[in-house]
Amino acid sequence: MKILFAGGGTLGSVSPLLALVPQLRKRGAQMTFVGTRRGPERLFVEKEGLRFVWITAPKFRRYFSWRYLFVPAELLLSLCQSLWLLLRVRPNIIVSAGGFVSVPIIWVGWLLRIPSVIHQQDIQVTLSNKLVQPVVKKITVAFEDSLKYFPHRKTEWIGNPVRDLTPTTDSIHLDAKFPTVLIFGGGTGATAINELVSEQLCDFANVIHVTGSGRIGKMQPIHHPRYHGYELLGEEMKEALHKADIVVARAGLGTISELAALGKPAIIIPIPGTHQEQNAAMLQQHHATIIINQQTMTTHAFNAAIHELLQDSHRQKELRHAISTLHKFTSTKALVVMIINAAK
Repeated sequence: MKILFAGGGTLGSVSPLLALVPQLRKRGAQMTFVGTRRGPERLFVEKEGLRFVWITAPKFRRYFSWRYLFVPAELLLSLCQSLWLLLRVRPNIIVSAGGFVSVPIIWVGWLLRIPSVIHQQDIQVTLSNKLVQPVVKKITVAFEDSLKYFPHRKTEWIGNPVRDLTPTTDSIHLDAKFPTVLIFGGGTGATAINELVSEQLCDFANVIHVTGSGRIGKMQPIHHPRYHGYELLGEEMKEALHKADIVVARAGLGTISELAALGKPAIIIPIPGTHQEQNAAMLQQHHATIIINQQTMTTHAFNAAIHELLQDSHRQKELRHAISTLHKFTSTKALVVMIINAAK
């Protein structure tokens, strides 16, 4: 069986797909991943041993932008590239978890009678999934509330797939006398979070800081033995997650699912004005994390919030228990079985 994964631009639409790879590989599936030209996904896809190809990905924004002038040309090019790719790869099924690169692939796949399965992670339905849902064969959602946005007959609530998070490296050497905080802003990084990170954090903690590709050189340099800065982490990210006593991160569903699987106390900073605010509201409803507002956060308040949580073991225990309950709703095997059945 040949499977074509489609997603990228950010790692949010990539992580749940890569979580499926080990189980699909055991079943003898041949997998190709189509992503964007400049997104961070290529590094992670190729580390999984998958073939990676890219196509032009026109972005259909929910707001007016001068970039819309280029969308017709980009769309035509992406449709041509999709046709060429699908005729060359000839997959039995297309699988996506969002991302605009998936839209032309799924549209052309429908014309060629290649079935598709899409997964909706966030509570708010992504525009890319809205555009393709009429032509896909099956839809899965991470939250029960999302069922109402899709046709009942072909939609199923399965939770969110999570990769195997067992560490395979031991390369981040920390000072055992201090607790550890992991700070990251997703696959493309987050300037707003990076600007909050200061050397003062190292006075009371080991700091593992993942800045995002190309961003570490744009920050004020931090020279401290307990500061560990990286642009990106591959397999080492599992190690960092396990070694962290608390995590500071965005509110992407992939991140939330991994924190839930590991039961990590976390401080979440959602991107203002996006679907992440709904994800954060869900976490707050379950009392599962500490939510802070990016627009009002200062470096001093940021340091204080981290220090306070590190010092409060009872609060950490409460957060650990609350976020762990969310992991009950994650299922990788369910999506693997659905993909295989849809391909048949």
